[in-house]
Amino acid sequence: PLSGGCFGWRSELSLQSSRGKSVFKSALMTSLPPVKSPDGTPPSRPKMLVCYICGREYGSKSLSIHEPQCMKKWEQEQSQLPKHLRRPRPKKPEFPQEAGSGGGSPGGVDAQNEAAWESYKNNLVPCPNCTRTFLPDRLDIHLKSCKPKQEGLKLPKI
Repeated sequence: PLSGGCFGWRSELSLQSSRGKSVFKSALMTSLPPVKSPDGTPPSRPKMLVCYICGREYGSKSLSIHEPQCMKKWEQEQSQLPKHLRRPRPKKPEFPQEAGSGGGSPGGVDAQNEAAWESYKNNLVPCPNCTRTFLPDRLDIHLKSCKPKQEGLKLPKI
């Protein structure tokens, strides 16, 4: 055991060598078994919900706080664009609800996320040259490198 110096606490650390480099590992971290569920599988992360405006994932409690702020930001960005480039306001999709689920069941969350993701994808703008979709502010950058295909140029077959 190594002493903690002037702080008076003690920590059990093991010093290991890895190709000549000193590596400190906590004895507590190296001795604990991995966490598993009662059925033996690793725990899954909590279900996150997708924002229909920006496409990011948020916790169930955070999404209701995020959406109004995200819409406000979206409206501010749109107001700075020329009128011919402005898009219609994204509409919150109708989430299919399973009977008695209240949207909280894993199937309800998956259906809600699918509907929100489709709504987000519908707000993307396609490139006129290659048809890939982009956020409006990213399309201008993409167009600098994406050139229209020329029909007359074909490579000879060898």
